[in-house]
Amino acid sequence: MSTSLDSLPIIDLSVLAGDGADVAAFDQALLRATHEVGFFYLVGHGIPEDVVEHLFAEAERFFALPEADKLDVEMTRSPHFRGYTRTGGEFTQGRVDWREQIDLGAERDVVADPGPAAYLRLEGPNLWPTAQPSLRTVFTDWEQRCSAVAERLLLAWALSLGAPEEVFDGAFADRPSTLIKLIRYPGREERGQGVGAHNDPGVLTLLMIEPGKGGLAVEHAGQWIEAPALPGAFVVNIGELLEWATDGYLKATVHRVESPPAGET
Repeated sequence: MSTSLDSLPIIDLSVLAGDGADVAAFDQALLRATHEVGFFYLVGHGIPEDVVEHLFAEAERFFALPEADKLDVEMTRSPHFRGYTRTGGEFTQGRVDWREQIDLGAERDVVADPGPAAYLRLEGPNLWPTAQPSLRTVFTDWEQRCSAVAERLLLAWALSLGAPEEVFDGAFADRPSTLIKLIRYPGREERGQGVGAHNDPGVLTLLMIEPGKGGLAVEHAGQWIEAPALPGAFVVNIGELLEWATDGYLKATVHRVESPPAGET
């Protein structure tokens, strides 16, 4: 792959259903994309189109709720950092991010006494809007579907790195930590920071962009590569934990989102 890149690589997960040569080719393409770029489009993931369409419709319904209903599940009400954040409620690189969002994690009981594993205090129930009970059903299902895709990718990464296929099991088999963020970027007259340049902190991110939307840009070789929605595809990127776990061989790449023009979201 050259140092100059006009668009993100595209990788087809359905290739893993092929023969040994197909699987080996997939593993090498995955390794190359995540070592050299840190981002790629993932197609062939097996999640039906109607499920994705229903997902976006449900997210749109949430953001269209009256403000009082969204603030009823505001993150300030959750000791587990779950819930809604209003537009302008977060900062990146010291500048305001122009987006509103709701954070949803794996639905679990509170860990009353985490002992030395203090991070387990972050586990607990989500804040679900009473005005939209279907949100819980749709996004619990989505979390399970995305977790299955992530598990297949982790197995492929292990093999592509020359490690045993179960090498990541110890970290994820028991209580994998997942986080779903539903994000809306409101349009404004002067386009600017939707979310500022950053690396993701986790292991990997599966991002489904609404069809026809853009704004995401990925840093590569000193340039910014636009990464608009590709029909039916996830945008996948490496997080800092996986970069650390591979001693920097896989890249947690800097990326940003520009807010859309006025009248768009």
